[in-house]
Amino acid sequence: MGISYLIAGEEQLDMSVAVEKIGRIFDMDQLILGGGPTLNWSMIREGLCDELSLVLMPTADAQNHTNSLFESHEQFSTPAPYEFKFLDAQPLEDGSVWIRYDVVGEIQAD
Repeated sequence: MGISYLIAGEEQLDMSVAVEKIGRIFDMDQLILGGGPTLNWSMIREGLCDELSLVLMPTADAQNHTNSLFESHEQFSTPAPYEFKFLDAQPLEDGSVWIRYDVVGEIQAD
C-alpha cells in the first residue's frame, strides 16, 4: 500500500526522535503540526516548534468545554508560561486573519 511508518522511542513515543527521523528519511526541514491541544503543548515544551501559525475565523459557537490551543497533560508535559513574538498578520479573503508568531520560549520566574 506504500504506507510509511517509523519507530521513535522504546517504551513510549519520543517526539524528538520522530521529528529527527521524519526530517532525515523524507528529506524535510519543515513540518506542519495539526494536532490537538496536548500534542501542540508537548511539541512546544520539547522545543520542537519554532513558529505558531493561527487562523482566526470570524465565527463563534458559544459551546461549553471547548478545546484550547494548548493543554498540558501530566503524562506528557507540565504547564509553564511561554512567550511568543509577533511576526505577521494577514487578512484573508473570507474575513479570517492569519497570524504568525515566533516561539521565544519559557518565561523564567525571577
